[in-house]
Amino acid sequence: MEDSFYDILAGHYDDLQMNGDADSWGPYIHGLITEFCKVESPYVTDLGCGTGVVTNYLASKGMDVMGVDLSPDMLAIASSGDETGTVSWICADITEFEGPSCGCFISTMDTVGHITDVDALSKMFAVVSGLLEDGGVFIFDTTTRKHFEETLGDNVFYEDYDDFTLLWVNHYDRESKINHAELTLFELCDEDLYERYDGELTARYHSREEIEAMAEKAGLKKLAVFGELNREEPAETDERVFFVFGI
Repeated sequence: MEDSFYDILAGHYDDLQMNGDADSWGPYIHGLITEFCKVESPYVTDLGCGTGVVTNYLASKGMDVMGVDLSPDMLAIASSGDETGTVSWICADITEFEGPSCGCFISTMDTVGHITDVDALSKMFAVVSGLLEDGGVFIFDTTTRKHFEETLGDNVFYEDYDDFTLLWVNHYDRESKINHAELTLFELCDEDLYERYDGELTARYHSREEIEAMAEKAGLKKLAVFGELNREEPAETDERVFFVFGI
């Protein structure tokens, strides 16, 4: 993962990633944990926690939570939003995580898709499986084929806000399943002055079949698969799919 450019994007990440659904993610993930996790008062580890929107929501509901991310700037924003003062924040590579056992792992906002190395993702599944307590769950989302092939595709995007403008030139390779984005960020640093940053981000489309095979190999059992922030079978129009695996 290109952690340095994630540091640059950190202050604008929620605007770009959540598409206005920031208030929906926390309650949705909390609901899945409550329904599927059989560990009483589970300790929750958020892998790739980003700016901590979900992490801090779970903490506000009384859960013991750890947020793990490779970007120091993301973690700085996340910790500043921790109104409970109870979350543990760890800067680490989530594919090589060496943390405590817990009742629940989560990984949201397509963190999984930004692990483009299949072997590294398989390793993360094995790590999670080895650290999950009996009755514990692993909850995460991935972006769909429709999202990569149609929504992103070979298109050009821009986001224009009062304090920054982002230009995004995208290319998705259907054969390799790799999505490559060239981004240019203009960030307001003075009344009439913008600073320019250029970077590249990559992601990979992991099919439902690939995800389920990796999970099974790691010893995880499929408990549920849902569409985008709902409790229904994924539809062809969905941009995201949510998985719940257990042990």
